[in-house]
Amino acid sequence: MMPWRHLLFTAQHGFGLTPAQFWALSVLEWRCLQSASAGHADQACLRTLMTQYPD
Repeated sequence: MMPWRHLLFTAQHGFGLTPAQFWALSVLEWRCLQSASAGHADQACLRTLMTQYPD
């Protein structure tokens, strides 16, 4: 089973992202947000990351 449904749900409810914003995230952005060693990121962390790396 693919994880996309769960990841999209997390993006919408955990970070307040629209589906378009979710699909625009890079793999690196998701790895940073989902990394257990980095702890859990919040919406402010995501906004900072997206501002620094607007790809």
